[in-house]
Amino acid sequence: MNDKVFKKLQRQFFYVPLAIGWALVILACLLVFTVSRYQTMTDIKNDLLKADAGPYFQSDNYVYVVAVQNHAPTTYYSPDYFSRDEIQDVVKKLTENEDKNGEFSTESGRRYMYVSSQTSESGMPAIKYTIIDYTKSNNYLKIMGITLTCIGIAGMFVIFLFFYYFSKRAIEPVKQSFLRQQELVANASHELKTPLTVVRTNLELIQSDPTSTVLDNQKWLDSAGYQLSRMQSLILDMLELTKYETNNVNTNREELEITDIVEGMTLSFEAICYEKSLTLDYSAEENIKVSANTAEIEKIVGILLDNAIKYTPQKGKLTLLLQKTRRHAVISLTNTGDGIPKEKLDHIFDRFYKVDTSHKDTGNSFGLGLSIAKSIVDSLKGKISCESQVGEFTRFIVELPLCTSSNKQEVLKDSI
Repeated sequence: MNDKVFKKLQRQFFYVPLAIGWALVILACLLVFTVSRYQTMTDIKNDLLKADAGPYFQSDNYVYVVAVQNHAPTTYYSPDYFSRDEIQDVVKKLTENEDKNGEFSTESGRRYMYVSSQTSESGMPAIKYTIIDYTKSNNYLKIMGITLTCIGIAGMFVIFLFFYYFSKRAIEPVKQSFLRQQELVANASHELKTPLTVVRTNLELIQSDPTSTVLDNQKWLDSAGYQLSRMQSLILDMLELTKYETNNVNTNREELEITDIVEGMTLSFEAICYEKSLTLDYSAEENIKVSANTAEIEKIVGILLDNAIKYTPQKGKLTLLLQKTRRHAVISLTNTGDGIPKEKLDHIFDRFYKVDTSHKDTGNSFGLGLSIAKSIVDSLKGKISCESQVGEFTRFIVELPLCTSSNKQEVLKDSI
């Protein structure tokens, strides 16, 4: 998968939502304008019909009534602002229009709507026109149309920027996941290359002397067996890492008291600390419950202890604390030693990353332990971090959410 594929995928994330977003903006603006225009015109027509029905009528629009006989106005009622020329212009438009009901505009730019009916003037037949001037309402609709158009254009521009940014953000996890897979395959291939070469060489040495016995080839067989064990360990670690990173965790989690589990893991490492002349201090609070299973807690603590022992010099000290805050169970492991430079702290949880590849105790390590620990902690919705002072100490801190019951007890204790 190259950059062209990622760009194509990004375009799909961009154009489809963009088209939907633009369509929704346009439809919303059209709907608002259509509903407003329909309501405005309906109100004008109602005002016109009311004005035609009775002589006393109040309206926001200007209304007047004119009777036309032989194409000439005879009597009319109108507010003072209507001039004689305007009325003549209106009558001309009315007589040219054969429809009984309708609307028109005059040369002055005014907009009118009218209804007509038969009447009589001085005993002679005439046509009565009730006319309403809705120029003000029409101007309001024009302004609304322009405003909605501007809002629509601005909204489309904002949606364009949003989905352009969103498409880049949406494709980034896919890209990073693919790059991590590539990196995993490349690193795994590199790590497997050496043991495979050793196994192949040992087998070739065994085959070179067909008369030799198993006892004669014992050291070659032991070497091959050791390398096969390393490869098995690497493959199992990769499978576990992939399982947690892809959220493909098929495990039964429950409300778990972790004090005894952490203490048990600490005791299992005491012999290793004794052989290396290390001091291991342990302190824990009681009744700390998290949602997990025993294997996950053991794995996290085991990885941290194993990593700390490797990087702690002889006669050094390890301190493991298990505490709880208002919302979290906190596992803190501090070891003396060289520490980790700041520029390397950001990569400490990367796969296959080793702070010091020349360290004698890490020669058989693949650099996957801390990555696995972080993946497990993340799957438990917790947080793991590292802080270090060069030449003094390194401290790993794991925060796991307390179970609901533990949270309630802690809140009750605080309130008391």
